[in-house]
Amino acid sequence: MNYTSALAELLSRHGFRRFVMSRSQVGHLLLAGNLDGRPIDIVLDTGASKTFVELSYCRSEGIVVRDTGQPGHGGNVYTLGDARLTLEGMPVQSDGVFALDMTSTNQRLIMRGADPIRAVIGQDVLRYHHAVIDYATLTLFLQEEPA
Repeated sequence: MNYTSALAELLSRHGFRRFVMSRSQVGHLLLAGNLDGRPIDIVLDTGASKTFVELSYCRSEGIVVRDTGQPGHGGNVYTLGDARLTLEGMPVQSDGVFALDMTSTNQRLIMRGADPIRAVIGQDVLRYHHAVIDYATLTLFLQEEPA
């Protein structure tokens, strides 16, 4: 048995679910998710402290946002309230889903021929779900029922 199947089997016995990732044109790790039932590509960012969605995407999809008055990347931080973010039907636990203006970052990505970022899973989700990332197989393991 190779280590990848042994790792998946061990984590499965401990309540972890396996999510296959891909890489974007610039190397970002991507997951397929849903935001309130809408399909959305999600970047896995181990350096991001919170989970967020691009503000213009929220507005274009009619997702209600509320200004927190707190400054963030590209302007103020907004909250999505009770918006539900899921991976393959599994709700992800986070510190809340926020919205940020990613216009400047996305413009640079588009100039490089890459798709814009629509959503990011940050350290909050990774921490709550005791994430294990297998970079060799581009697999994310999340514990379904975080302690």
